[in-house]
Amino acid sequence: MKIIQYNNILDELTSHVDQNQHLRKTLEILKPKESVGSLSIYEQFTSEDYQAFLLLSTRVEEGAAFGYEPFPGSFLGPSKNDIFLQQDVLPLLAEFYCNTYDKNCVTLSHIHDAPDGSIPILPKVNQHSRLRIGTEIFGSILSSRHAKSAKILARFISDVDNTVDTYPGQVQFYFEHVIYLPEGPRTHYLAFVRWYKPAENHRIRFYCRIDNNDKSSNIELWNAEFYEMGRDCIIPIHNILGRFVSGKFKVGQRNPKIYMSVIPINRKFHI
Repeated sequence: MKIIQYNNILDELTSHVDQNQHLRKTLEILKPKESVGSLSIYEQFTSEDYQAFLLLSTRVEEGAAFGYEPFPGSFLGPSKNDIFLQQDVLPLLAEFYCNTYDKNCVTLSHIHDAPDGSIPILPKVNQHSRLRIGTEIFGSILSSRHAKSAKILARFISDVDNTVDTYPGQVQFYFEHVIYLPEGPRTHYLAFVRWYKPAENHRIRFYCRIDNNDKSSNIELWNAEFYEMGRDCIIPIHNILGRFVSGKFKVGQRNPKIYMSVIPINRKFHI
């Protein structure tokens, strides 16, 4: 009730502000102060912007990001603009676009052998070492100073049974790439990630659980080895679920094996 009363008083005062110069100067105190530093990023986007962005990473079964959608953040340096993408990564990018747009996309070096109407994938990109989402910084191994923040989580849908699972990975770099579609050019915001292999079985992965309840602990054990490079190494930055910290965890007595512990870090903004 006090809030309602105070609001009524303010409404009454502001209705007479044009006739009272002293009152007009006094009400300047009530103006919200402009945020500075890292907090100013929040003033550029509404809560709906953040909500829409986060839903792309949490509800992958309902709809995935294409990679060209706006995002509440920016890329950070060190950066390299207008460079050639690595030769072993470029075919994976073409495959990413094939799956994303259901069109035949080929690298520029194979365009002469491709069917008519194929879309050439140009090799030049803008490469970045860091990504800022709100006040949260995601690093990559492109910058050794920020390699610790390069470990991320993302959700994938299984091709076998359509179940959703979360995978840990290490970002190698972020990049912007333009594809020239029939309807015009479109810029994509992407990350190149190496994904870790899971533990041998369910029991080891959820070794830290209590009373056989997988959700009783947020610590999972994974192998510290990467999968082979493939199309899934390229994801839209919108699909990044969050960061994690890792450690070493020994399992077994006679023949102990060292696993990587995966501990998620809460997002600095949430819905």
